Amino acid sequence: MKTKKRAIGKRFGPEPHQFDPYDAMTNKEFEAQVIAALNAAKQRQKAISIKLPEALLERTREEAKRRGVPYQTLIKVLLERSLDRLGAA
Repeated sequence: MKTKKRAIGKRFGPEPHQFDPYDAMTNKEFEAQVIAALNAAKQRQKAISIKLPEALLERTREEAKRRGVPYQTLIKVLLERSLDRLGAA
Protein backbone atom coordinates (compact mmCIF):
# COMPACT_ATOMS: atom_id res chain seq x y z
CA MET A 1 0.00 0.00 0.00
CA LYS A 2 1.34 3.39 -0.96
CA THR A 3 1.74 5.81 1.94
CA LYS A 4 0.38 9.23 1.24
CA LYS A 5 1.93 12.48 2.35
CA ARG A 6 -0.09 14.66 4.64
CA ALA A 7 -1.14 18.04 3.28
CA ILE A 8 1.55 20.63 3.95
CA GLY A 9 0.50 23.92 5.44
CA LYS A 10 -2.58 22.78 7.32
CA ARG A 11 -3.27 25.33 10.02
CA PHE A 12 -3.65 24.50 13.65
CA GLY A 13 -4.03 26.78 16.60
CA PRO A 14 -5.45 30.29 16.75
CA GLU A 15 -2.59 32.04 14.91
CA PRO A 16 -2.44 31.97 11.09
CA HIS A 17 1.35 31.38 11.15
CA GLN A 18 1.12 28.20 13.24
CA PHE A 19 1.47 24.93 11.33
CA ASP A 20 1.15 21.33 12.41
CA PRO A 21 4.72 19.96 12.53
CA TYR A 22 3.44 16.52 11.51
CA ASP A 23 1.87 17.67 8.23
CA ALA A 24 4.96 16.86 6.14
CA MET A 25 5.18 13.29 7.50
CA THR A 26 3.78 10.19 5.87
CA ASN A 27 1.30 8.18 7.88
CA LYS A 28 4.03 5.59 8.62
CA GLU A 29 6.43 8.29 9.84
CA PHE A 30 3.72 9.78 12.04
CA GLU A 31 2.87 6.36 13.48
CA ALA A 32 6.56 5.71 14.23
CA GLN A 33 6.78 9.04 16.08
CA VAL A 34 3.73 8.22 18.18
CA ILE A 35 5.02 4.73 19.03
CA ALA A 36 8.43 6.14 20.00
CA ALA A 37 6.77 8.74 22.25
CA LEU A 38 4.60 6.11 23.93
CA ASN A 39 7.60 3.83 24.51
CA ALA A 40 9.58 6.70 26.01
CA ALA A 41 6.66 7.52 28.32
CA LYS A 42 6.58 3.91 29.53
CA GLN A 43 10.13 4.08 30.85
CA ARG A 44 10.03 3.72 34.57
CA GLN A 45 11.17 6.75 36.51
CA LYS A 46 12.25 7.00 40.12
CA ALA A 47 12.05 10.13 42.23
CA ILE A 48 15.29 11.04 43.98
CA SER A 49 16.47 13.76 46.30
CA ILE A 50 19.72 15.55 45.59
CA LYS A 51 21.39 18.45 47.35
CA LEU A 52 22.81 21.11 45.04
CA PRO A 53 24.49 24.41 45.80
CA GLU A 54 21.88 27.18 45.59
CA ALA A 55 23.87 29.05 42.95
CA LEU A 56 24.02 25.97 40.71
CA LEU A 57 20.30 25.34 41.09
CA GLU A 58 19.54 28.99 40.28
CA ARG A 59 21.77 28.88 37.17
CA THR A 60 20.03 25.69 36.09
CA ARG A 61 16.59 27.22 36.55
CA GLU A 62 17.59 30.35 34.62
CA GLU A 63 18.99 28.30 31.73
CA ALA A 64 15.89 26.10 31.66
CA LYS A 65 13.67 29.18 31.59
CA ARG A 66 15.74 30.66 28.76
CA ARG A 67 15.30 27.43 26.78
CA GLY A 68 11.62 27.11 27.67
CA VAL A 69 11.90 23.72 29.37
CA PRO A 70 11.31 22.54 32.95
CA TYR A 71 14.51 22.69 35.00
CA GLN A 72 14.28 19.03 36.02
CA THR A 73 14.09 18.05 32.36
CA LEU A 74 17.20 20.12 31.65
CA ILE A 75 19.03 18.39 34.51
CA LYS A 76 18.08 14.95 33.09
CA VAL A 77 19.29 15.90 29.60
CA LEU A 78 22.58 17.32 30.90
CA LEU A 79 23.17 14.28 33.10
CA GLU A 80 22.46 11.86 30.27
CA ARG A 81 24.75 13.73 27.85
CA SER A 82 27.54 13.79 30.41
CA LEU A 83 27.23 10.06 31.03
CA ASP A 84 27.22 9.39 27.28
CA ARG A 85 30.44 11.39 26.91
CA LEU A 86 32.06 9.51 29.77
CA GLY A 87 31.11 6.23 28.18
CA ALA A 88 32.52 7.30 24.82
CA ALA A 89 35.85 8.37 26.32
